Amino acid sequence: MARKKRIVKRAVKRVRRLTSLKKPKKETLDKQPAKAGEIKFYTTQEHKCAGTAREELPSRYNQDRLVLQVRDPWWCHAYWEVKESTIDRIRYDLKEEFSRAKWDLRAYDVSYIIFNGSNSNKFFDIEVNEEANSWYIDTHSPGRSWCVDLGLKLPDGRFITILRSNTVYSPLAGPSWIIDEEWMIPEDIFKRLYGLGWGKGSPFGKAWGKGAIASMASPVRNKDLTGKKGISNGASPVRKSHKK
Repeated sequence: MARKKRIVKRAVKRVRRLTSLKKPKKETLDKQPAKAGEIKFYTTQEHKCAGTAREELPSRYNQDRLVLQVRDPWWCHAYWEVKESTIDRIRYDLKEEFSRAKWDLRAYDVSYIIFNGSNSNKFFDIEVNEEANSWYIDTHSPGRSWCVDLGLKLPDGRFITILRSNTVYSPLAGPSWIIDEEWMIPEDIFKRLYGLGWGKGSPFGKAWGKGAIASMASPVRNKDLTGKKGISNGASPVRKSHKK
């Protein structure tokens, strides 16, 4: 029996060997040489649009509008349009005074108030050309809210408002003085950062302690965040104590 099994195994191996020789080798695309003219490249279909005439933006949109925008902490920019019908109506109302009136931009400081047209913190006037439709305004005051009126200034000092702009806020010219309590340093981290975490025996801890004691004993007076006068206690504005 064992002899028969060996004979069968040899016969199976011989058959497998013969069948493997008869199988054709698979040719991969990488090994096949490319012939000129046989390879085709397909590109996206080109859509030819009919030529259209180039149109320019209109100089006027026939609407009454005054827009104020911020350029930087000191400057704002205003642009506007007044309909011809609006000008004709004002000319009819003012009669002879219209020809003697001057076109003005009146800039209002409306910081921290609800502006109603007469309660601004301060205002100043800028005389503009009748043909002008935009103007740069030097506010001289960063970190304030501004609103602008376009109108006519009569010889007797009266100001006739024609258009009123939106309100904008000019950014600060430097870092903000507002301290967000959410990002203040907790007491334990404060001690580690500023030397108390080194311990009293450490030279770093001793140096920091001497500085803190000197600042507490200093006769120099200062003002805290609340505006009250007091003796300096060496506290940091970023120091945050845990609430018990």
